[in-house]
Amino acid sequence: MSGWTNAFIIVGLIILLGLYLLTQNKWLQVKQFHIKLPNSGKGIKGKKIIQLSDIHIPRQGVLLSQLIKKVALEKPDLIVLTGDLIDVRGEFKRETLQKLAQSLVHIAPTYAVSGNHDAKGGYLKEWEDALTTANVRVLIDEAEWIPFEEDGFLLMGLSEKEDFDSTPRPILKSIALTKEMQNQPKILLAHHPELFEDYLMDLTRVPDLILSGHAHGGQIRLPFIGGLFSPGQGRFPKYTDGVYYYPEMPGNRMIVSRGIGNSTFPFRINNRPEIVVIVLD
Repeated sequence: MSGWTNAFIIVGLIILLGLYLLTQNKWLQVKQFHIKLPNSGKGIKGKKIIQLSDIHIPRQGVLLSQLIKKVALEKPDLIVLTGDLIDVRGEFKRETLQKLAQSLVHIAPTYAVSGNHDAKGGYLKEWEDALTTANVRVLIDEAEWIPFEEDGFLLMGLSEKEDFDSTPRPILKSIALTKEMQNQPKILLAHHPELFEDYLMDLTRVPDLILSGHAHGGQIRLPFIGGLFSPGQGRFPKYTDGVYYYPEMPGNRMIVSRGIGNSTFPFRINNRPEIVVIVLD
């Protein structure tokens, strides 16, 4: 084999690798889950929730215009943002965040909770103001009833904490609920999936469904193994992608989004950015 042939093969492999990395970081995937909330009525059957997580503006990889278009095509009844909308290492792009928020609100009512990048970049007040100005409802350890006809569910939001290890348990006790709310079907927005068992500790607030992110799908995913690394979970993380349940409480589930942008590691491998669609059965 000649030197020129070897050179062409090497160049071809480099091009293929580049195209693969490009598609893995910019080709949005839409993943759908069907979930039944216990004690829910017929009014929420078929309602569609879109979850967006870990956008990491301005390191989102995908075009935000493409993201908005794909969200609109799904015709959601509700949009939830589960943290890390901005990236702590970059300049705070208020106008970009606000335009994205306005576009999402135009599609459906939109709710958000903070993630570690949102809270620790020094722009938390500006972050919250940009979202609320765009009519996104930011849940700061709060709960709000989401009505659908004569039915609905309780949407709870756990905000980012300075240190979750030292946060008093049960971890959801800061979310005030009335006695009537305690008996309603509940969905929790919480950025950190590694706290799954903590979310289930308080039976007066225990969510039927938790929507989380933060893990970035484990960044690099291997067949039969899954993700290789996640913030908060380290190597070979347990919660990175899809639906999870706790063996002692199988009816209470958690969906972890692989998210959209990147943080420390600049590439996704076998781990496309995703939009999560939850259809309530």
